[in-house]
Amino acid sequence: MSTPHDRDGKTMGVLKGLALGLLMIVSLFAAAGVNAAPRDPARVAAIFPPWWSPAQAFAAAGSAGDVTGAGRSPFILILRGDPSTLAQRARAAGALLILDPDRAGVCAPVPQETLS
Repeated sequence: MSTPHDRDGKTMGVLKGLALGLLMIVSLFAAAGVNAAPRDPARVAAIFPPWWSPAQAFAAAGSAGDVTGAGRSPFILILRGDPSTLAQRARAAGALLILDPDRAGVCAPVPQETLS
């Protein structure tokens, strides 16, 4: 039979684990954002929430700029637009991260020959 103290200890352990996981994710996004900032602010890779449907991500991206391609996942879209406002508009539309599409690694656009 468990006591209230046992349950409290398990709950605290779970909460500490979740907090650590969240901190790691935030740190990863911060490091990626600094290291892969777009060289050309008129062309960016916008990373939308992975739990969004492809249609929702595409609609949000389209409200921020012209969608010119996709990354290796349906929530990563390549945008072109006004260099002074593109990144800000993409974030306002829901993008979690803005990267340089050429330096984004697995987020990079799919080569055209593999799309055919």
